[in-house]
Amino acid sequence: MKTILIAASLLILGACATEASLPVRTVTDVDADAGVVELVGGQDLEIALPLNAGTGYAWRLDHEAPPLLAGGSSFVTEAKAPGAPVRAVYRYTAVGHGRADLAFTLKRPWEADRPGDRKVVFHVRVR
Repeated sequence: MKTILIAASLLILGACATEASLPVRTVTDVDADAGVVELVGGQDLEIALPLNAGTGYAWRLDHEAPPLLAGGSSFVTEAKAPGAPVRAVYRYTAVGHGRADLAFTLKRPWEADRPGDRKVVFHVRVR
């Protein structure tokens, strides 16, 4: 009976240890093209991109990595004052293994693409 209790305790402790949450990896436009964003399977990625409220500009996702990252939900943080800077935040979870790029363009949705549009690319690797 004592052996069964010890074995059960070890199984419960092992299960708790594997459920430890991984830290969310947060990157910004400054981190784009600055190297590889390293993740491990199951880790969350948060991409925070700057915006100026009320200007009509928004970040457009140009290239995503569906087999590597799941999610892609997004929201815009609240401005502290009219016209104050806010952030567009995109959230993903690493579900595969390998490399992929996430590319975004800052533009007004009703305007045509131009060579001078601001673009950011995040090179992601999931181990």
